[in-house]
Amino acid sequence: MLERSVRLREFTKDWLQTCAEFTPLWSTPEEWRQIQYILEVLQLIRFWTLWMSKTRGVTIHQVFQVYQDIFDHLDMEISKLERKRMQWKVDIREGLVKAKLRATSYYVKTESPRGLLFGIGTCLNPYCKLNLFREWDLDASGETAYEKSYKKEFIAYYELYYTPINNQAPDMSIPQSGLNSRSKQLYSSRHRAVILSEALAYIETDSEIEPLEPDAEARDPTREACPAGIFYEANILEWWKVNAGRFPNFARMARDILAVQGGSVGVERVFSMARDVIPYWRSRLKSSTIRSSMLVKS
Repeated sequence: MLERSVRLREFTKDWLQTCAEFTPLWSTPEEWRQIQYILEVLQLIRFWTLWMSKTRGVTIHQVFQVYQDIFDHLDMEISKLERKRMQWKVDIREGLVKAKLRATSYYVKTESPRGLLFGIGTCLNPYCKLNLFREWDLDASGETAYEKSYKKEFIAYYELYYTPINNQAPDMSIPQSGLNSRSKQLYSSRHRAVILSEALAYIETDSEIEPLEPDAEARDPTREACPAGIFYEANILEWWKVNAGRFPNFARMARDILAVQGGSVGVERVFSMARDVIPYWRSRLKSSTIRSSMLVKS
């Protein structure tokens, strides 16, 4: 709303020349400066909100990164306003402090077990893996406590739900005859090693090098250069599709986990749109008609 008011500022000013009775409602230069400052403070939060609502791809792998950027941004803005004495800047600082407290109340819900999928989704990003958790403790030497914790959860989740039954390789069956008891034990242990090597080979290796952004003109010459809420990001689903042969069980795991949305913005947008599709005077629409209308409008 604030951004819209700034965008329509000149048009509104021209309109007031024909409707002079509304002139007392016009904002003062100082108030316009306050609005501009608030927009600058909220720019990063607006960016991630638009990204979460606009993107049609994977979002769960970026949840922790979004929280980290927002907390860093709020801390920076609060510190900038620490010594300000103008009342409106003091009010903005108090609002930012409350916003940080609210964000913290949401962030604590990402802890295991409620936020287990967020950590797993982050690890399933081949261009990040455990790098983000390593950044949380830059003073630590070697593997950080965060890395150990999330890697342990990652491996445990895989072994619980995606390890093949009887420790077999996905497309290989254990022969029922021709093996004595000692050979069967050795055969089973070798297959267990194969399974574990697939789990550890992915998470313990370095992150993949993210491909460079393709030339903007080659991609789409009509596309806006830097649209709000959109930035270049390598297609991790394509990576998993190409590497499904290397990690067959992880590919199944990635398919299930990365399909989960990182937020409820998209769902809320659909519910907000529902009243436009089903107003009170169209309350007898069939479910099939409603579904078709929602798909068309989306």
